[in-house]
Amino acid sequence: MNKEKKQDSLIGNEEEISINLVEIFQATKSHFILIVAISVTFAALGVIYSLTIPNEYLCTVKLLPEVDSKSAGGNLGGLKSLAGLAGVDIGSGSGVDVVRPEIYPSVLQSTPFLKEVLKSKVYVQKRSKWISVYDYLITSPEQAPIQLFGNKKEEFKKEENPTVLPKEGLSPELIKLNKKELAGIINLKNRISAETDKKNGMVTISVKLTDPVAAATLASFTQNYLTKYVTNYRTEKARKELKFLQDRHEESRKTYDDALSRLSTYKDQHRNTFLQVAKDQEKKLQYEVDLAFNIYSSISTQMADAAVKIQRETPVFKVLEPVQIALQKSEPKRSLISIGFLFFGLFISLIVVFLKTVNLKKLLS
Repeated sequence: MNKEKKQDSLIGNEEEISINLVEIFQATKSHFILIVAISVTFAALGVIYSLTIPNEYLCTVKLLPEVDSKSAGGNLGGLKSLAGLAGVDIGSGSGVDVVRPEIYPSVLQSTPFLKEVLKSKVYVQKRSKWISVYDYLITSPEQAPIQLFGNKKEEFKKEENPTVLPKEGLSPELIKLNKKELAGIINLKNRISAETDKKNGMVTISVKLTDPVAAATLASFTQNYLTKYVTNYRTEKARKELKFLQDRHEESRKTYDDALSRLSTYKDQHRNTFLQVAKDQEKKLQYEVDLAFNIYSSISTQMADAAVKIQRETPVFKVLEPVQIALQKSEPKRSLISIGFLFFGLFISLIVVFLKTVNLKKLLS
């Protein structure tokens, strides 16, 4: 008996399913025009919406930076300790390149860099002129083919009262931004990016703007800024050392010239003097000249070594893929947006047909 009841229930369920599928097919067929109308309407809305988005052009540049690990001595382990006991120095191996490629994306997202970008100029092909990035993004941005939400240039016309800061006591590194600059920096953070391949250290810089030539110009500026930033960081200590030695070199040269002048003057004034006191004074002046010359010569040698050190510390960036002007826009994908709206409209139309054909009261009861 139980088996017969189960078979009857399965047969009933199959009949209900088949009946429901037939009803759905009939409802869809009877409301075909409504489904098509709603789907086409949503597709048209998708086309209109896609036209409200301006074209964006993507430019990339790929760099292979030099990473100076300087860790040859650090990998010797116990051998290094034994060499130290024997009085042999094989290097500390503690020097490590701090600015590694993994930090480059953070550099290109920093506020000082983005402020420099706002001040820089790009060539806009559509306007046939050079314009600052600040004006290009904030003052007179590129407009989409269709404007539905008004002109964005009016957004920042009313500036709030500027913050009054004290004239003294604040750090010179304090950054103060107004609303327009903050909006420009936020905009740039979404347009400039960098990725680092951890396997080979390759850095890819990407810049996206509404003009292909402007995007390429800004990508080149970003590349130059990054290479200069890393170079300055790597060579900052050596450059400070060279500046210090240059100042001391000038002082030592002046000291040597003064000592030599005093010696020459003294010899001229006591040319025919045979007193022992005069001879002792001449020896003293000669000793001062020799000492000043030795200091001057030593600093000159150190200054030359410091200049070589700067060149040795300067990193090398190999450009694997230079900047190219984009020939085609990267976004928006208007066809995909329209198709997405079409399928969404189809889904909405099926829901409408379901609500029109199904008796909700009977279904709920």
